[in-house]
This record gives sequence, structure tokens and C-alpha cells, in this order.
Amino acid sequence: MNSLTKGVASMDFHTHKNQAVKLGLTGALIGSSAPVLYILLQFKVFNAGIPFRDYISGVLLGSAQSVTTVAFIATTVFVMGAAGALMGMLREMDASTRAEIEAKNMELEAKQEELTDLTRNLEKKVVEGQEEILDASLRLKKANAKLIRQIDIQRKIAGNVPSLLALIDTDMSYVEMNEYGARVFLDKPITEVLGRRCFEVIGGKNEVCIKDCAAMKAFKTGREATHTRMGLIKGHEVVLENKSIPIKNEEGVVTHVLQIVNDTTAKKKEEEELKRRANIDALTGAYNKHYLDLYMENEEKKNVTDKRKRGPYTIIYGDLDNLKDANDNYGHEAGDILLKKMAQIFQDNTRHEDIVARVGGDEFVVILPHSGPEEGEVLINRFRRQAEEWNKTKDLAARLNDLRLSVSFGISTSIYGTDLASAIKKADSTMYRAKKEKKAVNAAGSA
Repeated sequence: MNSLTKGVASMDFHTHKNQAVKLGLTGALIGSSAPVLYILLQFKVFNAGIPFRDYISGVLLGSAQSVTTVAFIATTVFVMGAAGALMGMLREMDASTRAEIEAKNMELEAKQEELTDLTRNLEKKVVEGQEEILDASLRLKKANAKLIRQIDIQRKIAGNVPSLLALIDTDMSYVEMNEYGARVFLDKPITEVLGRRCFEVIGGKNEVCIKDCAAMKAFKTGREATHTRMGLIKGHEVVLENKSIPIKNEEGVVTHVLQIVNDTTAKKKEEEELKRRANIDALTGAYNKHYLDLYMENEEKKNVTDKRKRGPYTIIYGDLDNLKDANDNYGHEAGDILLKKMAQIFQDNTRHEDIVARVGGDEFVVILPHSGPEEGEVLINRFRRQAEEWNKTKDLAARLNDLRLSVSFGISTSIYGTDLASAIKKADSTMYRAKKEKKAVNAAGSA
């Protein structure tokens, strides 16, 4: 109940306060006036001949009617007073009730006004909320459309990336894969790939296809892993590089692995070509000194650690005679022809495991594993015969017709293969003596 309602109710209540007392006194007064009027009337009608005082004292109070008169007066006063008091109480109760009802009505009206205001505010909030929801819905719709476009673009990009992109779960099953990967690398539609285990799709087996699987390593270690192996794409044998990247949840547990498979055949060939260029003499196609040093270091390590020795090794050291004269007389083209022919003869008459290396401008080293000095001598004689045959049958320009291929040789053998460098130096020394002897013979023949 607010203060205004309380004030109105209090004012009405105080207006009718003490009505029982007031009306009771009024009733008593009225009740007492009736006997008085009765006495006065009786005096006028029946006792007018005597004095009023004598009437009161002698007739009224001294007669037998006195008791009845007093009782009548008292009863009348009591009844009229009680009636007035009762009427006052009823009026008080009625006023209080009406004040309370009025106060309740005013309070109810105030509550109704408050409820009306709340309803009006609620309707306003609902309308505003509906507008906000509609606005948010429009923004969400636009964001979803944008996200769908982005996802579609990403799928198209991923679908045409020239790699196999796949998501693998802990069961080693494909969860996602790009179109290009399924079509080109697996030669299967995605519907036949998703949900199947990777090694079943690739190898068609119920076991892991390779022990060093990069995906399994990524799951076990939580780190990126890579493996390379040969595979088939559209019936062609290629080199496949599998890079697997672990995907972890908030607790750091690997839940999936992103697998990226690339055809690295061209890259592998390029690396091999770079390696070949680093180890091959550009002019003759023989190995260069860099490769020879690596080979000797590796072989000596093997012969120290391996129980099965790879020796003996026979070393042939060959030096092209008169390279300077050929360059001076016929130009560097002539020297290149002799060097290339010399390397060709060496390579044509050696095995796959033998090493032919150009170690200087006109010097070559031939290493024959598992061969003794006898095999080396046989090979040197073969080199000489083929050089002579070329000198007789060569088909060169007229100005190069007098060009001759002549090689001086030295030979040595390393029994256990742990002193190859010393064996090469020994073969070099042997070649140098043979070269001097050849020059001396040629000089004597000219004389």
C-alpha cells in the first residue's frame, strides 16, 4: 500500500472514530428525556393544582409509582444509550470497513497501473528483442553464407592441390580426403576411401603396409614424421613422400593426423642429378676426385668395422701422354677428344662396382675391388689395345688426323683395403716411372 492510499484510509477512519461513545451518550440523553417529558405531561394533565416541587417530592417520589418511574427512567436511559453505542460501533465498523475497502481498491488500482506499465514495457522489450533476434538472425545468415562460400572455396582449392591431403583418425581410417588425392594417387572415388583404413586402401592388407609409417609415428610420438617409398600412380612407378602432422586436442592428446603425400619423383631425380653433378666430371663422365675421396673413406671404414674384408683392391693409375702438345698443336678441342676417349675405354672395360675417376687434368684412377694385380695387368693391356685400335680407325677432321691416344699406367694392390690412399700414391709413382721410361724409349727411337 502506497502513502497516498494509507493517507486516504486514515482520514476516513479518524472521521468516524469514537462513534460508539458519541452515539451512546446521545442515546442515553434521548432515553432520559422521555421520562422527563412523561413526568411533565402527567403533571400538567393530572396534577396541575399542586406545586411542581410538591408533585416531584410527594407524588412522584413518595408514591408507589416512584420505583416504577425510576426503573423506567433507568431502563430507558440504558436502552437508548446501548442502542446509541451499538449504532456508533456499527458506524465505526462500517467506516473502517469502507476505508479498508477503499484503500484496497486504491492499492489495487495502483497495482493495476504498475501492471499496465510493466505490460507496456514488456511488450516494448519483446518488440525490441524480436528486432534484435531478427537482426542477429540476418547477420548469422550472412556469416553462414560467407563461411559456406569459404569452405566451398577451400574444398575446391584442396581438391585441386596436386597432393594427397587426408585426415586419419586413431583407428588409421580416412576421415577426409581431397578429390585430387583420391582420384590421382589412389585411383579411387572418395566414397570407396572414406571410413576405410589407410593401409587397406593402399596395400589391400589387414596389416600396416610399412613398418616406418609416418602416420603411426605421428600418433605415437606427437611429432611430425616423414617417410619415402616407391609407389604407383596411374601404372607408373613414382617416389612418394608421406608427411604426417599430428593434430592434438586441448589436453595435448593426438586425435587425428593430417597426411600429405606428394609425388617427389622429379625432385628425387633433380637431387640425384645434383648429386651426380657434384660427383661426376663434366667433361668425361667419370667420377671426380671429390667422389673418389668419399669412396675411399667409406671403404676404409667398412674394412675396419666389417668382419668380411672387401679386399684386395687393385689400383690402376693412368696418365694421358702429350696432352699439352695436343692442346698446343690442335687446340683444346683435341685434348678434350683424347680425355673423353680415354675415359670411355676405361668405363667400357670395367665392372659396375669398379671406380673410374678423373683426379687431375690428364690423370685417371681406376679402383678394382676384389681384384689382384693379375686382373689389373690384364685390364691395362686391354686399355692399350683399344687405344691403339682407336688410333688406327679414328674418324676425325683432317686437321686432327695425326691425333694419337697414348696412356702411361701404374699399378698397385691394397690387400685389406685400409690403405687405399697409400696404394694410389704407389700406383702414381709406378706410372711416373713408366712415363719416364716411355719418354726415354721414344727419344732413343727418334735419335
